[in-house]
Amino acid sequence: MLELFEKVFLSIQFWGILIVVILTILIYNFLSSCTRQYIERKKHRATAMQKRRFTLLTLFISCLKYIFVLIDVIIILGLFGVKVTAFLAGLGIVAVVVGLALQDMLKDLIAGLFIILDDQYNVGDIVEIDGFRGTVSSVGLKSTKVRNYLGDVRVYANRNIGDIINYSKVSSKTTVDFTFSSDIDLKKVEKALDKVIKSCNEKIEDLVEEVHYKGVQEYNDGKITLRLNADVKPLKQYSAKSTILREAKLIFDEMGIKIK
Repeated sequence: MLELFEKVFLSIQFWGILIVVILTILIYNFLSSCTRQYIERKKHRATAMQKRRFTLLTLFISCLKYIFVLIDVIIILGLFGVKVTAFLAGLGIVAVVVGLALQDMLKDLIAGLFIILDDQYNVGDIVEIDGFRGTVSSVGLKSTKVRNYLGDVRVYANRNIGDIINYSKVSSKTTVDFTFSSDIDLKKVEKALDKVIKSCNEKIEDLVEEVHYKGVQEYNDGKITLRLNADVKPLKQYSAKSTILREAKLIFDEMGIKIK
């Protein structure tokens, strides 16, 4: 038994297999880690084009895992003297047999390709699938991972993904109304709102379009209502509204303007 162990341990095939497996694992882990770090660093201010790039990167890493396994098998067979060309020729027959046995996996792969080609969602998009809302953290050929604001991660087999709400395809709108007494100095108020707009455009990072003044919305019963609008990134309307209200409070107090 010891002699057999020594023979295996000292054989070229053993060390060849070990080196090949370790190298492919190290390369895959390095590329996968670099990709995750790059996406985490860039995703918070990613444009639609960058999100598309993130999706393709995660898809590439997902495919790379299977490619490395195939390369390892071919190299290992070569080390044992197996004719690789004959192996590749028989691989087609094996693929048909495996395909029949793993139909669900093939459905996942096909569904994953259509998700990518149709641009249904990308890494970094905010989506809702089966009532679960969160950010797409990865898109692979087999599955999609979605993380919600609590940090919970749900993994969906691509074939099971039906109706999707993608909140990142359109911007969110923020509307803020200010009501004053009808005898207020309108020009003074509009001057104050100009300051509010300028301040908010500098402080709100999630703006898609700048904050803009929509004019008088209501004028009756001794009151007048003025409106500010802003287009922001998906689901950022609440934080944007909070910023607008805060800046308005500070500037109105500074200029002695009272809201009714």
